[in-house]
Amino acid sequence: MSIEQVPDPVAGPADIVLDVRACGVCGSDLHTYTQGMFTGLGQIMGHEFAGEVVSVGADVADISPGDRVTGLPIQPCGACRRCREQVGHLCEVWNTRSIAFGLPGAFAERLRIPDAVLGRNVHRLPDAVSFDAGALVEPLAVAVHAVRQAELRPVQSAVVLGLGTIGLHVAQVLLAEGASPVIGVDRSPLRRSIAEQLGVTALADVADVPGDPEIDIVFEVTGAPALVAQAAEIARPRGTVLIVALYEEPARLDPTRLVHKELTVRGSAMVTPDDFRDAIDLLATGRAQAEPLITHRKPLAELGAAFDAQLDADQAVKVVVVND
Repeated sequence: MSIEQVPDPVAGPADIVLDVRACGVCGSDLHTYTQGMFTGLGQIMGHEFAGEVVSVGADVADISPGDRVTGLPIQPCGACRRCREQVGHLCEVWNTRSIAFGLPGAFAERLRIPDAVLGRNVHRLPDAVSFDAGALVEPLAVAVHAVRQAELRPVQSAVVLGLGTIGLHVAQVLLAEGASPVIGVDRSPLRRSIAEQLGVTALADVADVPGDPEIDIVFEVTGAPALVAQAAEIARPRGTVLIVALYEEPARLDPTRLVHKELTVRGSAMVTPDDFRDAIDLLATGRAQAEPLITHRKPLAELGAAFDAQLDADQAVKVVVVND
């Protein structure tokens, strides 16, 4: 992981530029770091960001220098089939034109957000939400989107496999939406401890998940292929398995088991502006927390060390790279 000097970004007429104050290391960043997935060499990474606006293009409305903001990294093209169907978060070419995926990312001192529109790809941070917490809005929005995909009904039971940042956020959103009980499974004592602080029942092994009450919804957030089949096993008949993780190799899943149990299996990808709005509201109202998940803060000059820290699941939940 090299640190290089590059030209300062310049805001075009429709753009804004931020002083990046915090940017989280995401699990998908680790896939890129270790396996070369999702983007190419030389890409400035970093898509979980918050910062202060320093420059605003002439055509940008309702955003001013000094505003504290976060934003969606995904930049839909607006022209492909998915965009025309109003599901721009599934844009067919998003990974060639988005922040940290084609465009420079936020592991940098400054970041340009193209085609900046308040409430769409730029969102103000309330005073009560710190820059560090603002960097966790994007993964919280991923969790909001996943729970929305699950079509949760009040008092349904849920299990979250994997208590990293996304898993802990999914559990918090479930609690905020009235799921009961919410059980989290992770081998890491640190992650289980944080889950318990947040009100989650934390277990060390999927074999310890009780059969009573039956589990309505299982979220697979580990990225471990073997746990996809485990998720299908612990979901009740006519239950739902929601897959949120990314995998470095295919997972095996017995379709006969799905048939016999009449399971619904869904994926959840990316985020929408509504997810961002709801995530910020959860933080501002205290129904979700970000700070307990932040186990490390590293300066930009120590970006390689930040990635190495994030790779240690026993010692880290969320590593945030900061420009104080």
